[in-house]
Amino acid sequence: MNKVVDTKDVERRFRECHATLNALIDQDPRLAIEAARALTPDDVLNGRDLNALRVGILIDGGIAANDVRAVDEGVNLLQRLLDSDPNRGDLQYSLANGLTGKADLRSYSGPAWYCDTADLRRKARRLYRFAEEGEAGSFIASQALTNLGNALIKAYRSVEAYDCYLSALESDPTNGVALTGAAKILLRFANEGTGNRDVLLGVAARHLRTARENRERIRELAGEQAYKQLSELIETRTESGALPNLSSATNYQRFVAKHRLALTPTIEGLDLAMQRWDSLHIETITETINTEHGVPPIFAMFNVLKADYLTARFLAYLALEEELTDSGKYSDTLDYATYGIRSSVLTLSQRSCMDVLDKTAVAASEYLGLPGDPKSIDFQTRWFVKPKRDEPLTWQPEIHREIALGNTALIALTEVSYDLPEGGFLQNKRSIRNTSTHRFAVLHDFGAKSSRECRHIDHYERGAFENQLIETLQLTRAVLFYFVEMIKLREKRLSKGSPLTMRLCVPDHD
Repeated sequence: MNKVVDTKDVERRFRECHATLNALIDQDPRLAIEAARALTPDDVLNGRDLNALRVGILIDGGIAANDVRAVDEGVNLLQRLLDSDPNRGDLQYSLANGLTGKADLRSYSGPAWYCDTADLRRKARRLYRFAEEGEAGSFIASQALTNLGNALIKAYRSVEAYDCYLSALESDPTNGVALTGAAKILLRFANEGTGNRDVLLGVAARHLRTARENRERIRELAGEQAYKQLSELIETRTESGALPNLSSATNYQRFVAKHRLALTPTIEGLDLAMQRWDSLHIETITETINTEHGVPPIFAMFNVLKADYLTARFLAYLALEEELTDSGKYSDTLDYATYGIRSSVLTLSQRSCMDVLDKTAVAASEYLGLPGDPKSIDFQTRWFVKPKRDEPLTWQPEIHREIALGNTALIALTEVSYDLPEGGFLQNKRSIRNTSTHRFAVLHDFGAKSSRECRHIDHYERGAFENQLIETLQLTRAVLFYFVEMIKLREKRLSKGSPLTMRLCVPDHD
């Protein structure tokens, strides 16, 4: 006779067990690890949830206790569980936490740590994205995006991290970990003098106010220790600041502000008092006094990079927000495909963004004096030595030297490039660019399937493609931000060097 299982009782007992073990991690993580190992099916009445609970405690407790063996045990069990159920978002999320924990538990050996742990961290970032995009629900989606933001912060990718935190809040507006993460970025920028201080403080205060209203949510999401660490920040009353005022903004400016696409050091809002509010620029360049006459080429290069990005952004606005007149007559392929200028402008904007990334690698090569033929330089491979089989990942010598001297923005650039190939969470952006450049990209109102298959055509659901485009614009903006920051950090160091150098500034171009 089959035993009848009360699902509500299973859920209740599972939550009680989960809460008890999570609390134990804060008190004594080693005891929590042993308790997780000792769990039996009778504890929660469901074998599947038992394993999910066990691995989460092994990983979180192992990280808290600096117990690599426990983390490895949890990771190995998770990989077996995912073999039989590969689309479970909660398991993907837990595995990402485990891989992040394994990387963090490796002793920091200087800048080489980033190369030594690159594969672990890249896989974790992709799993966080899989968990967010899957069917795990808004709870896991918000946590996954928050932890992706935390992982990006460790790689000095603060602009992307901020976008992740705000995306996490779309799934769960009470997520205090995401709220405090976003506030910390804004407060750091304000303290460093980067961007509009009033706006940064105003938005940070709004995030912290919401976090105070949901302080118990932090305990629920991250535990007592994390709550104690964040409690001082939560109670911070920032200096008076002003939220962005867009009452007089045009539709285009509202589009830019809504998606955080302004090319300005201020992450949020626009300074509408400026006629040209995309104000990110290279301030100075240091050169030896015997350098040939003329303006350093890097200024011209950044002008082109900036204009190319702004063009891609405006094309996206036209395709997404404006009415476009199309004189073309197109065949109906009977698969809900959308053809015409609007679809082509969407793919053109996406492609243009990725072109900006490759040009950024060329500009960095000029600025840093990196070897190589400009015709063969691309963003994905610029920063690393081409690996031979079974050889570890290493930066090019010039890149390694600059990073060793403290250029954290260059770490950010190299880390973005490592997420673009297959296996990285940004790979779709690269593959869409390759498709629209060399083959055919077809967008569909419903689904992404053609009436007849063809290996030269890739198909995309229109809404998903539009979301990808906004994300790609945000990524490109972040890369340009890191590029300018890389120059700023290097120039700050060089300006303290030999007296036989001079600092060059150039006027604005009308």
